Amino acid sequence: MKKPKIIKQLLGVVALLSISFSSFAASCDQQHVNVLHQKAYVYNDAIAAAAMRYRINPALIKAVITAESCFKNQASSNKGAGGLMQLMPATARRFGVYDRFDPYQNIDGGTRYLRWLLNRYGGSLPHAIAAYNAGEGRVDYYGAAVPIQETAVYTRRVLNAYSKLASNGRNIPARRASYNNNQARTVRPVLVAYRKPAPKPEPRFQWDEFASD
Repeated sequence: MKKPKIIKQLLGVVALLSISFSSFAASCDQQHVNVLHQKAYVYNDAIAAAAMRYRINPALIKAVITAESCFKNQASSNKGAGGLMQLMPATARRFGVYDRFDPYQNIDGGTRYLRWLLNRYGGSLPHAIAAYNAGEGRVDYYGAAVPIQETAVYTRRVLNAYSKLASNGRNIPARRASYNNNQARTVRPVLVAYRKPAPKPEPRFQWDEFASD
């Protein structure tokens, strides 16, 4: 009779630890921009390499990591996502990631997926972020305003972290701050075939202007 009781207690502890980590990750975007930069420091080389390769602002990559794992490389979700950018096994395989807990592979695969989503939704950042969380099928159907609270909160956290990291904590122009206004914009998804991008020389730090109208 004692053994089932001990097992039940251990499961309770695991559940509490999961809740604690979720709460910690959820509040990560509220931390000071200097704290976020410090957390990202150890992964800066991997982030810079992925940013250059896929033309994604490194601040956006850091913002997604902030909302997904708060820079905890061994983070796992109860849905099966893992690593810094919380890749699901199927998504990892789709974008060539063999070890989701290898920071370089995880960041490369997550950034590659983010670029694919931005291409699919014509550069709309709210749509791409919502799809990263809820899946492109839901965003194709509902648009950026997916009626799932988790997705709405997630999108807000990514955009909050992005605005901090991109501006280094300074106030940003209203055009870039008003992403929520763009959510009502109708975006027709484009079917984008995935293929491994061929390396080509590009000017350093030439990112897409996500918030432009």
